[in-house]
Amino acid sequence: MSPIAQLLTPRRGYVITPLIIYLNSAIFVFFVLLTQQVMWFPAEVLAHWGANFGPWTSDGQWWRLLSSVFLHGGLLHLVFNTLILANIGIMLEPLLGRWLYTGLYLLTGALASLTSVYFNYGAVSVGASGAIFGLYGYFLALLLSDLFRPEIRGQFLRGTVVFVGINLALGFTVPMIDNAAHLGGLAAGAILGFATLPLVRYRLLQR
Repeated sequence: MSPIAQLLTPRRGYVITPLIIYLNSAIFVFFVLLTQQVMWFPAEVLAHWGANFGPWTSDGQWWRLLSSVFLHGGLLHLVFNTLILANIGIMLEPLLGRWLYTGLYLLTGALASLTSVYFNYGAVSVGASGAIFGLYGYFLALLLSDLFRPEIRGQFLRGTVVFVGINLALGFTVPMIDNAAHLGGLAAGAILGFATLPLVRYRLLQR
């Protein structure tokens, strides 16, 4: 089985991440059929179908905080987020279990969207990257604890810091990237990581 197939194949301890990827992909196909476009979808169509848009979200359509997490602006947006989600999910989901992992993904995604509403009120925002940054923030919090052996912790910590740093830097230079959502998700994930560290430690002891 190829590395890509391994990342996309559900198995024991790794179910939610592939399901999220399949759901995101199915919604992408829907937008392709709807708009007859592939690389980029019109903002007004995304907004109509659940994108995070400050004036509408704050006017009582709070469900957009979550629905927007499963929408993507086009093919490259989806592919990039899919690869990153699979790479962090395959490490984090088996560690947390499906329910804690699912809750973490949805909660950090919603908080990332809420941060976007506050700082980018008039922008139409979609994508899983806020939730993905939430997963990385959570993983970073675990890496800063004594949960892992020093040699493993150092290796993953360097890779995580480099990834987060590069992507945040890109967000400050590319106008289309919603860095407010990235930072909101990252902060929410880190806080939740430190808060639930005893639970994760307990899960590891039960194995």
